[in-house]
Amino acid sequence: MTADERHERCDFLQKCKCRLNPVTLLFSVDCSRLKIREIPKLPNDIEELSYNENKIQVIHDQAFSNLTNLLKLDLSSNEIYEFRNLSFIGLTNLRSLNLQNNRLDDCMSMNIHVLEPLENLISLNIKQNLFGNFQPNLTLLVSLRSLGMDFNSNDTGKISESFYSMKRLQRLDLSGLTGICSVRSLNNESFRYIPQIQNLSLSDCRIKHINKGTFKQLQNISILDISNNTCLKFEVLENVTHDLQFSAIKVLKLNKIHKVFDMNTMLRTSQIKYLANTSIQEIHGDSNRLQQIETGAMLFMPNTLDYVSARDNEFSYGPYFWDLLRTSVKTFNVSHLFSFHKEDEHPEQCSYDIVCKKEPVTETKIRYAMEYRNHATPLPIPHQLTSLNYSSCHLHYSIIAYSFTDNILRNIDLSNNLLTSWIGPIYNVKSLKYLDLSSNFCSNVSTYFFSEDFGSLEELYLQNNILGLVLPYDYKGATLQNLHNLKTINLSQNKIPRLSKDFFKSQLKIERIDLSENTFQCIDFDIGHLKSLIYLNLKNNRITFISDSAVQQLDSIDILNKNFTIDLSQNDFLCTCETIDFVQWLGTTNVGLIGKKTYTCQLSELTLVSLENIDELYDTLSKACMSKIPIIIALVASVSSVLIIICSGLIYRYRWKLRYAYYMIKIRSHKKMIPVGNDDDKSYMYGAFVSYANEDSTFVHKQLLTKLEKENGISLCLHKRNFLPGNDIATNITSAIHNSRRTIIIMSRNFLKSYWCMFEYNMARMESIYERNHENVLFLIFIDQISSKELPLHILELVQSQSYIEYPNDEYGDTVFWDQITQVLTS
Repeated sequence: MTADERHERCDFLQKCKCRLNPVTLLFSVDCSRLKIREIPKLPNDIEELSYNENKIQVIHDQAFSNLTNLLKLDLSSNEIYEFRNLSFIGLTNLRSLNLQNNRLDDCMSMNIHVLEPLENLISLNIKQNLFGNFQPNLTLLVSLRSLGMDFNSNDTGKISESFYSMKRLQRLDLSGLTGICSVRSLNNESFRYIPQIQNLSLSDCRIKHINKGTFKQLQNISILDISNNTCLKFEVLENVTHDLQFSAIKVLKLNKIHKVFDMNTMLRTSQIKYLANTSIQEIHGDSNRLQQIETGAMLFMPNTLDYVSARDNEFSYGPYFWDLLRTSVKTFNVSHLFSFHKEDEHPEQCSYDIVCKKEPVTETKIRYAMEYRNHATPLPIPHQLTSLNYSSCHLHYSIIAYSFTDNILRNIDLSNNLLTSWIGPIYNVKSLKYLDLSSNFCSNVSTYFFSEDFGSLEELYLQNNILGLVLPYDYKGATLQNLHNLKTINLSQNKIPRLSKDFFKSQLKIERIDLSENTFQCIDFDIGHLKSLIYLNLKNNRITFISDSAVQQLDSIDILNKNFTIDLSQNDFLCTCETIDFVQWLGTTNVGLIGKKTYTCQLSELTLVSLENIDELYDTLSKACMSKIPIIIALVASVSSVLIIICSGLIYRYRWKLRYAYYMIKIRSHKKMIPVGNDDDKSYMYGAFVSYANEDSTFVHKQLLTKLEKENGISLCLHKRNFLPGNDIATNITSAIHNSRRTIIIMSRNFLKSYWCMFEYNMARMESIYERNHENVLFLIFIDQISSKELPLHILELVQSQSYIEYPNDEYGDTVFWDQITQVLTS
């Protein structure tokens, strides 16, 4: 319900809006921004009334006389310049009055008695009214506890004596951020008449100097804000902290007390040492160009200090880091370091210029490094620190191996930097519950970055990086293997196309997984074991359908956890015959599908349809798919047959080439042969391999072996003599041919009938073509008279294209025969 819906038009004043308080039965009336010039008469049953931003100029007598129940009145941003003596008659119960941004002159356009009826007023705002050095006389407002007013006191620089009677005043807002404040300097007279004040805001008051003793009388002060006084600089802190010692100070705000383009600064011991005598809990020092802290200065911080904000500074590493170990800080916010700035629109004109020289930091001997594992760089962390915010600091580093000092850190925010590579490992973060590394342009995270010390981590935010370049290759889920207690992980906007099956294998307690705005096309990773999972976000990916195995996992989670929901919106679903099971699941599953009515899918004819009526779509799709089944079966059978025929033909045509390649690979893998080469001077194990049928062994062993090997020294390879025992025949044959200079074929009718002889012939032919660059390694010897009709076609082609020799039957021919063979084998 909106604010306008809660308010109704008032019966007694139609222009205004009313809201009834069901407890008090009184109305809150809003008459703002209606161009009202005079306050009308209103009923008594009103507790809050706003005339903000109208055109009221004069508050007439008894304007509110009937509103005895009114508790809050807002007259801000009008044109009021005059009050009458009886203007506030009847407002005896009024608690809050806002007169900010009107035209009240130096005399406040009223005498002191105008305020007399406001005897129970607690809060008053008269900012953006007063001019010059005038301060109103509010002595009759004895119940006032909170006052906001302008403070334009360049000459005296002190609060009027009339405030002395306001013993209950606790909060004084003089800030120039919401009003007019201009004070050149403050001294021990400035707040002499309000020693009881607890909350004092002097921000943006253009203060040039604060003298020692200014706050010494304010022993009850708990909140002090001197921010946005850019001429003060850190040098004034010694006077401020000196006065605050032994006071009730709890919160000190020192934001932007340096100019935007001043030199970088150093916080010194002398400027904060007096805080050791306080019970301060919070210090704010944002936007001060702070680069270094003097060694030992942080040791003066009291044990009560819980929170430090030092955002938008210029910190560099120094020995002061080790001083932090001895502080009690629980939350340290140093985000937005090195931020870009523009000069203030109306910069202060300081009467003096103090140049903060950058002094060299003395080196201190670090004695901690030996205590940490694997030579990781020690990183000092305050012992009591629980929250560290280092976001938006323009850090441009790779995160290497670090070991935190003893700590109880629970939250770390390093988002929006340039930490582009997370190498690690990171040690001693055993209390860490929350880690944000989002928006760092990181494209690399090692599998050991999250060490076993991350065992307590419950929330991990890694969105808006480029982890899609590395996470798909983590096949064993090693990246997250130590995060056993993880409950929430955000990996959105990382350009991740897939995750391995075991990526989430260790996250048995995970409750929320955000993988939105990536490039997933399917769900390949296992989630069925994630029994605590209640939310899976896969929005805006490229998923076309979910496989049966993934569907089973989603349904199994839903059975275990009835609160389980998944967001699949803005994906590229397909509604075709191939994905019909997925379409049916979308319509029947009990899994909570977030934004289900917005899902769309693309039909086979490229039409985009809504899945709002998914049951109707499934029926239509089922009928269309059923009519296509016989066609699909016939088409698949036909295509399969054609493919089988083509493959069979190719295999038959290249059968010898394939067999030769197989045996050559087998031989090389067992290193049974000389390395391949085609040079003329290559050495072979044998001069020739002799291929013959067993029936022709007499010719080979009695004649061929004697003439070639014994008489002419040509080393021959014979299968009965030289084949290696234990190897299969085909491997021995291929190896022998490859390791022989020539292959002699003893051609006979017995040879043509032998399977292994023909195998040897074809392997030698393959050797000639693919290993010897078509060199003629085959040498045929016909010992039988065989006609061309009896020869197979591939042998006949070889006989016709290459030389061969026939065994003679006469003594002279026998001599020439052996000489020719010897010449061929030795050439």
